[in-house]
Amino acid sequence: MGANRVFPRVHVKTWALFFLGVEVAMGFTVGIVGLGLMGASLGYALRGFRGARRLGTDRQAGVCRRAEEAGAVDSASVCPDDVLGADLVVFCVYAHHIPPLLADRADALRPGAVVTDICGVKSGLYARISALLPTGVDYIGIHPMAGKERDGFENAAPDLYRGAGLIICPLASTKPESVALMREMARHIGVAHLAVAPPDRHDAVIAYTSDLMHIAAAGLCMDYHPEITSAFTAGAYRDSTRVADINADAWTELLLDNRVHTQVWLDRYIENLRRIRAALADGDADALRELLARAGQNKREMLTR
Repeated sequence: MGANRVFPRVHVKTWALFFLGVEVAMGFTVGIVGLGLMGASLGYALRGFRGARRLGTDRQAGVCRRAEEAGAVDSASVCPDDVLGADLVVFCVYAHHIPPLLADRADALRPGAVVTDICGVKSGLYARISALLPTGVDYIGIHPMAGKERDGFENAAPDLYRGAGLIICPLASTKPESVALMREMARHIGVAHLAVAPPDRHDAVIAYTSDLMHIAAAGLCMDYHPEITSAFTAGAYRDSTRVADINADAWTELLLDNRVHTQVWLDRYIENLRRIRAALADGDADALRELLARAGQNKREMLTR
């Protein structure tokens, strides 16, 4: 049989257009589950990442429509199946929502896909997710150190992650290519400080840098002076209480999930407050000065790390 009959003669431009179409059809896709503050902000920030088509899903049809109209994603639907079939699937929902969704729809994940989540506690979630993933799907969690006091799509912003920190939390079984993909994504969305830590170490450090800080702010605002007005407040008040306007549902889940580590730091914090109170009660200027000086020294050291 002649070669021209096996490969019929086709104009070069036609072949070029055909292969371009195949490339577009097989292009990289990112699926974002949850289009609230974090998910929609990630969608905005991922514009242009690997030339990817950004797919989104949310329980609220109105949020899906607004996310499409605003350009947070290229396409959005209340049905998560297309999103779960992406090359990179990012869960931007409460941790307790992820295992049930995977249990029902794990077969929608395609072999070779990478699954990640942005949840603030990793250890327990890792065990639950890993047990649900099909063979050939790689899992690696991340935790962007960014956010706002107010949740929801309406508060999403393209620059939310710019200048922020991000922790990549691989397992021993995580493929190096998946770690490299997370690094690439972090650079694209503007992350300034990047760390790699196993899940348990992540949870132990976050118990101090995030969990305890939110507890402290909440404690400061659980009671307040009845005569407070804006005239009486300045930077110390603003900075110390900023995160007290808290998402109670989300933080109840986070604090309980990480309570083993968080209780350690909460106990140390309470003990330090007791030492300060004792110095005040005793009128002990030397003891108080020493405690405050140590705090200042520690703060300066932290800024160098």
